[in-house]
Amino acid sequence: MSCDIAIVGVTGLESESLLEVLEDEGYPFAKIHLLEPTDSAGERLMLKGQSQRVEALERFDFSSVKVVIFLGSREVATEWAPAITAKGCAIVDATGAHRGQKDIPVVVAEVNPQHIGEYASRRIVACPDAQVVQTVLALKPLLDEAGLRSVSLATYQSMSTHSKDALEALAFQTSRLLNGQPAERGAFDKQSAFNLLPRIGEVDEMGVADAERALAEDVRRVLDLPDLPISATCVLVPVFFGSAQAMQAVTEQKVASKRLAGLLRKGAGLKLLDKPAAGGYPTPVSDATGSDHVWIGRLRQDTLDPHSVSMWVVSDNLRKGVVLNSLAVAARLIKDFL
Repeated sequence: MSCDIAIVGVTGLESESLLEVLEDEGYPFAKIHLLEPTDSAGERLMLKGQSQRVEALERFDFSSVKVVIFLGSREVATEWAPAITAKGCAIVDATGAHRGQKDIPVVVAEVNPQHIGEYASRRIVACPDAQVVQTVLALKPLLDEAGLRSVSLATYQSMSTHSKDALEALAFQTSRLLNGQPAERGAFDKQSAFNLLPRIGEVDEMGVADAERALAEDVRRVLDLPDLPISATCVLVPVFFGSAQAMQAVTEQKVASKRLAGLLRKGAGLKLLDKPAAGGYPTPVSDATGSDHVWIGRLRQDTLDPHSVSMWVVSDNLRKGVVLNSLAVAARLIKDFL
């Protein structure tokens, strides 16, 4: 089965990855409409070798499509979702606008696709943040094999995980500093160029930042482990694209050291690069950029606690974390539930 779809938010940070991925003929999409609010519409984009005009969201007839994918702006998704679902469309929301709502499933296509069927009450499926996609893909093989007792991780997130403003501010500050000029105030309270920012969003009374709370909550939802202890520290780093994590998972059962690499190597959506030779580890730039996989390296067990597994996890946050997951969820929705 195939059907017509619309994608809202096609000129933002995800645009290049989106158009590249849509070249794949494997998706069950007949006609694809590209939409933006009126002030951003009118641009022409190359889609499957054809120049296609970006249509105005406000003038589009949503009764002509079955599924609408939202990328980019939370505000646009929040404003338009009620009117679109009223037309009978199903929504796949990758903006974060509907995360945290108990009657809307949060889905990573390779981990919990069975929850897509829960979209019916609101006609919306939420796709989690790219950090969540990366985390649950790395954890799923361990969960299936040995259960999970707790997870601790630090994220090292590029500026594109935050916003276009953050990306542009990094470029501007870097240019000024390299030319001997002081960095002007950017998108954050402190300089982002050549610096590390260990807080993303506001902090609560326990000192937990917004990004850390959302990451823990959504990992628990996707893995169906509501009581899993998760400790996260989310850090913005002065790079433009990509995401990395230093992760430690404590399993319920011991995993034989000889079996550990095989589990991760066979995991859905994963690639393992873990060799003792020079360069035998993945990085966001050299390995993850443009890749359809989450990459695992530095895989090891604690010498004093064989239940404790540490790893280095990297991915292309826009391609793998946002675009591929939202398109895969939409494809499963069409194939199995419409």
